[in-house]
Amino acid sequence: MLMKTPEILAPVNDVNEVTPLLEAGADWLYGGCLPRQWSEKYPATVLLNQRTFSSAQISSLEDLTTVVSLTNEAGGRFALTINAPFFMDEQYPPALELARFAKDIGVSALIVADPGLIRMIGREGIDIPIHLSTMAVVSNNSAVALFRSMGVERIVLPRFLNLKEVASLCESSPEMDFEVFILVGKCPNIEGMCSFLHDDSGGRWPCEWAFSVTCADGSAPPEGIGAAIDGVRSTDRRDGCGLCALPALIRAGVSAFKIVGRGASLQRKTTLVNALFQTIGQIPGDPPGDLPNGADTEWFTHCRKVYSSLFSKDCLAHNCYFSEIRAGQ
Repeated sequence: MLMKTPEILAPVNDVNEVTPLLEAGADWLYGGCLPRQWSEKYPATVLLNQRTFSSAQISSLEDLTTVVSLTNEAGGRFALTINAPFFMDEQYPPALELARFAKDIGVSALIVADPGLIRMIGREGIDIPIHLSTMAVVSNNSAVALFRSMGVERIVLPRFLNLKEVASLCESSPEMDFEVFILVGKCPNIEGMCSFLHDDSGGRWPCEWAFSVTCADGSAPPEGIGAAIDGVRSTDRRDGCGLCALPALIRAGVSAFKIVGRGASLQRKTTLVNALFQTIGQIPGDPPGDLPNGADTEWFTHCRKVYSSLFSKDCLAHNCYFSEIRAGQ
């Protein structure tokens, strides 16, 4: 497997964030913007880009233009999210208008989930790279082939895939770029099949609310269900991390690593970006990711220290994006 130079993607929602995020080590910035044409017609709960609160959006098309210009001038790239899992027919015209606008101002790629929108972007001759959102839930080689035939250049893999499954997809489709989540945002659900709304500016989603499960006859649920519920309860998506899996992911052929946090503070985002940038730079081996004998223990110890510095707690399996790697530690 040909290992690709890893790229870092960071969320941006304000003009003043561009330079600090790029200087911290980001190669790509990504974000969303609600055009007036959309926001005046639809309530916030009708999604264009998977966020409903204003702090997670670039505030206007004018600001979006500035964000893209600053990013490009600094040598970075910007991806615009239009990644609602589906659109109604009447919603395609404003989505396509935004896609055209994005191309015209120099956006490097669109992050899209709806196959219909991908098809229409091509039919309308809007020549811009498409990155497939995790909302499309690509989890097998046939799905990769389908979206490749539609012109998709990069696929953001869903969070539930393990290392073996990610590696299998990369090996089977070496011409495709694959992207994974690596810090924060460890969603307990399957993204593209989840109907919860991210509509709380405080960042507390319905999947995090306390709940209990009982059987219809009043008895306790089976042991497996109870264990799954305990796992969700003990998981804080804000503390999600996959740093220790970086060597394995790079060896597998993953080319891009995404930090979650649209709407988060600039200080938090730059801290996360710099930590990821520094950690990638310290991956042992030649080439990077090819760990020499005896380096594993040192690497995992290093990653745990980074985790503790970022989240002020010890690394736990429930907060690990690729927890199966812990079994080999």
